[in-house]
Amino acid sequence: MRRPLTAANAGTGGISVEDAMKSAYGRTVPAPRIELTHVEAGSPMGEVLRRYWQPVCLSEELTDVPKKVRILCEDLVVFRTGDGEVGCLDPHCAHRGSSLEYGRIEKSGIRCCYHGWLYSPEGRVLEMPCEAAGTCERMSVEQPGYPVKEFGGLVFVYMGPPDKQPLLPQFDVLDTSKGNVQLRGARIWGDYAIGYVRDCNWLQHYENVVDPWHVLVLHQAISGDQFESAMMQGRGEISFEPTTLGVRYKMTKALPNGNSLVRCSECVVPNIALIPNIREKGVELIEEDRCSDVTWVVPIDNEHVMALSIVAWPLENGKLKPDWRPGTDTISDIRPGHETARSYRERQLRPDDLEAQESQRPIAIHALERLAGSDVGVVRLRRLLAEQVKKVELGEDPMNVFRDPNQRIKTNAWNSVVKQLELSDS
Repeated sequence: MRRPLTAANAGTGGISVEDAMKSAYGRTVPAPRIELTHVEAGSPMGEVLRRYWQPVCLSEELTDVPKKVRILCEDLVVFRTGDGEVGCLDPHCAHRGSSLEYGRIEKSGIRCCYHGWLYSPEGRVLEMPCEAAGTCERMSVEQPGYPVKEFGGLVFVYMGPPDKQPLLPQFDVLDTSKGNVQLRGARIWGDYAIGYVRDCNWLQHYENVVDPWHVLVLHQAISGDQFESAMMQGRGEISFEPTTLGVRYKMTKALPNGNSLVRCSECVVPNIALIPNIREKGVELIEEDRCSDVTWVVPIDNEHVMALSIVAWPLENGKLKPDWRPGTDTISDIRPGHETARSYRERQLRPDDLEAQESQRPIAIHALERLAGSDVGVVRLRRLLAEQVKKVELGEDPMNVFRDPNQRIKTNAWNSVVKQLELSDS
């Protein structure tokens, strides 16, 4: 109820100071938290991310033409020679700057389209066809580039200091020693990141992995049940826990059928997401059904993100199991997010991850946030990332840099379905 007009409140149009709305007039918007969000070379988080192997494309995407990619604010050209070697080079030819994305792939390298300089996968110039004999050997030109590895159907590059190069992580969920799975590289969400998000900063997307409350609100209460799975049923409890690799959430739900779902999703520092099967129905009892895929949340630049995954595809009679889907495959008739051509009105009526995350601004402003108890996972993840920045600044290895070739890394994300657990009343 508004207070009556008096001399004391006449200047506010008859509304008391207590009742007046907070005006946006004259406000200023703080800068993003650059040390965590920006990823260009030399930036604090950019240097952290460059201490790890980062995927740039699928192995199958390297065909008879070069592939131009953008990652961590850098443009690169990736190619496979006729001999099967993979190279990753700066795109601009050392001669006159023409892009090698228009180069011709040959048996031993890639040839610039302009004057024919031929580059090996390591960047050495092998031929200068327009120059006099001996010029190539005398000039000894080397094109800048990055080391490349292929694993699990993905092409990885290492963009950090050469003397700090680690090994690729060997996660338990990607163990093929039992012969029951085959590793396949995948773009589960096409050219997008998890849930079809693309046009925003990598961190506001990545921290969504340890934000289970948005599942219950965005994907259920606001847009209707978008999963038709056990995590959409019954009442539950949510907690957040540190892990050996990063941080995870733990959701325990008492299901109507008398079972309980115990679900854990994990952020592996700095940018790996482990998300167990989103379609788990909670009918059959299972113990620690681990993720079917490992996903890298890859910053393209400061305002765009993509995701690349290695999927442990189950085998049946020695062949890829037909009609099987990765546990994070979100395409369904009831979920609108993958329909990227939706009208603006449809997006307003049934928003998905894209709308929720991209609308936080191209780069979310942490200084304007009012974090609460549901944000514990987000806070812990940001704190962990800030700690890795400090380690790198001190010349130390950040966490999850692995150098033991025999190490099998235990992950901490899974679904369990057990006999109903007793939940607290809080």
